[in-house]
Amino acid sequence: MSGIEVYIRQTIAKTNTMPDPPAHKKLTGHTAPVYVVEFLTTKPYFVSGSFDQTLKLWDTATLEPFATFGGHTDLVLAVAIAPGDKLFASGSQDKTVKLWELPAEPPPDPNAPLKPTGELKGHAAQVYAVAFSPDGKLLVSASADKTVRLWDVAAQTEIRALPEQGGPVYSVAFSPDGKSLLTGGGDKTVRLYDVADGKELRQFEAPQDAVYSVAFSPDGKTAVAGGLDKTVSRWNVDDGATAGAFDGARGDVYRVQFNHDGGKLMAVTYAADLAIWNTADAKLLFQTELPGRTTYSGAWSPEGRQIAIAAEDGNVYLLNLPDSAQ
Repeated sequence: MSGIEVYIRQTIAKTNTMPDPPAHKKLTGHTAPVYVVEFLTTKPYFVSGSFDQTLKLWDTATLEPFATFGGHTDLVLAVAIAPGDKLFASGSQDKTVKLWELPAEPPPDPNAPLKPTGELKGHAAQVYAVAFSPDGKLLVSASADKTVRLWDVAAQTEIRALPEQGGPVYSVAFSPDGKSLLTGGGDKTVRLYDVADGKELRQFEAPQDAVYSVAFSPDGKTAVAGGLDKTVSRWNVDDGATAGAFDGARGDVYRVQFNHDGGKLMAVTYAADLAIWNTADAKLLFQTELPGRTTYSGAWSPEGRQIAIAAEDGNVYLLNLPDSAQ
């Protein structure tokens, strides 16, 4: 069993040795660990996915659930918001990808689960990651079955499955122009694929251990990856050359994400650490211990002033960042 498959079932004990986290707010509503969070881009809301098999849409102004979504039969492990903020997708340990409509008006009961509007079946094991293409027409999913699958969102049909990798695929991202896919997996690889034909374009210089999170910079010129080796690596997309690393993350890196303009990069670790770097020179601008003791993911708000954190204690935390980290 791979590291991440063990970690989603276990917690760790650790001593608080770092400074207190920045001002934060605790959002309660889930009844089990929260594994994933993603912000909408046009509204002050974000979606969380939990081991309690539900997802919630949160209002950052009221700090209350706006809506709840139910339909998975096992742990929710992945969330992606479609462009335009009208649709989102989720992946689960139940081996399915589900599609959901984001309500424009609050439901009568924000805790009564709304049902999915679509379901994509094809994976033979849990789905660790999902991502929409920039135009929202395509969805990609990554799974413990070692495959990445491309889907037509409108038709809710599979377009193709990419060749099996050497281990579970934990993360996937579309390039900003929608022409390429970036994946990271348990076989210690970061791979670049052509969306049009599914062919592998290159493998980047191998990290030292499993890769849990990958991301493109907003301009599409840079690829980054973090994982079990506790480092955040960087490459030039055009030629695959190594472009250095972002050092200082404390713990296994579970999420990497650029801010809206690509000027900063964040990493959230399993050991409840948040690090933010300046991307131009890889200087560490901000680092803090996070609430929740064990954290699985984080997401930057569109304007860059807040970060939502998915925590093992069943809560979501909304952090207000200092000016130096925004």
